[in-house]
Amino acid sequence: MLKIKSDSIIVKSHAKKCIEFLCDLNNYQILLPKDKITNWESTNDFCIFSIQKAYTLDILKESFDNNQILLKSGSKSQFKFNIKIIVLEKSLNSCSTQIICEANVNPMLKFMVGKPLNELFNYMANNIEKAISID
Repeated sequence: MLKIKSDSIIVKSHAKKCIEFLCDLNNYQILLPKDKITNWESTNDFCIFSIQKAYTLDILKESFDNNQILLKSGSKSQFKFNIKIIVLEKSLNSCSTQIICEANVNPMLKFMVGKPLNELFNYMANNIEKAISID
């Protein structure tokens, strides 16, 4: 099992606004590095895309509440995973966000995808504030 935790990022926004933004998987395209993502498709409840034309990630929204969003792999992903996005209120106008992923991959694939996925989740976490501020 591969476990990846992004950096915990402070977002200058109310937690409710952050959760609302992250609950719509259409918005995830804004969070991802445009030069590494191809074949993007999405709705409110799913997104699918290729990373560096090598791996397909099919992501389904499983559930959400006031402080977290649970996502899981869809049938087109090349490995099974669960993603938890935690949003914690810090003050009236700030919250923290962190992305945690648990992926069921073999040791060889763990070696190959561990670092790129960690970089991807850090990139996404760091882009949440930018994306919400233009929303």
